[in-house]
Amino acid sequence: MVEYILGNYLVGSGKISSEQLEVVVEQLDKIRVKLGLIAVAEGMMTLAQAEEVNRLQSVMDKRFGDIAIEKGYLTDDQIGNLLKAQGNTYMSFVQSLVNEGFVKMEEIDTIFDGYREENGFTKSDMETLKSDEPERIVPLFLTPETMKHQDVIGVAVRTIIRCVDRHMYIGKVSVKEDCEIKNAAIQEVKGEGGYTTAFAEQYGGLLKLASIFGQEDFDRMDVDALDAVGEFLNCVNGLHASALSQNGAILELMPPNLITEETKLDGKVCVMPIYVKGMCLAFIVKE
Repeated sequence: MVEYILGNYLVGSGKISSEQLEVVVEQLDKIRVKLGLIAVAEGMMTLAQAEEVNRLQSVMDKRFGDIAIEKGYLTDDQIGNLLKAQGNTYMSFVQSLVNEGFVKMEEIDTIFDGYREENGFTKSDMETLKSDEPERIVPLFLTPETMKHQDVIGVAVRTIIRCVDRHMYIGKVSVKEDCEIKNAAIQEVKGEGGYTTAFAEQYGGLLKLASIFGQEDFDRMDVDALDAVGEFLNCVNGLHASALSQNGAILELMPPNLITEETKLDGKVCVMPIYVKGMCLAFIVKE
């Protein structure tokens, strides 16, 4: 996530080109290896154990390491060593920029101070961003009014990273009154503390999500594509509702409603821009 959040700032400020950013991201894909592969290569886990944890990630909103520890396959110390071997995305991103000759190492702090000031972030916020941990990064892009939606937005972001695009990134949230949407999957979650969420089209991102998750190359936003989006939305809300149920909440997921005509969502809604393969969609939350 951090590679595109900061990378797009570099492009926007003229420090690098969009083509150069893609070169850097391609290098990251070569460098960053999945924890499971490292664990198997180091003899810490069997291949069967790693595959089991990967399968569990599809139904549990948890990191690979957390599940592996719960299953008794790895210890905290082993996870720490694996994370060191995997490397920090921010540091790998900076190293790739420097290795390619796009930016000088001595320029980095000054350049990203500009990003910090432009976005009103503190130095502590920047350290959080550099962690590349979605659960820590999401609150940076929320407002005090929308912080109550942090958990479900976090689940959506983490699920997209796991199932759709590990290089996805987010923009700053907005609050809209009587929001009009077209081409969307909407789902109501009923019960105490219930809510409604939606994935809606903005600038091509929803079609990307549908094609990747649905494993079909959709060329337009029709009912078939929206059906794939609805399945993905159901996964997101299912994971979130499951987590809430551990604290005693009883929630019921209604079938996703697929919208192809212009529809107005009454009242205030929280709109989080999410970028999949560089194209924007909206994740919407309404109480």
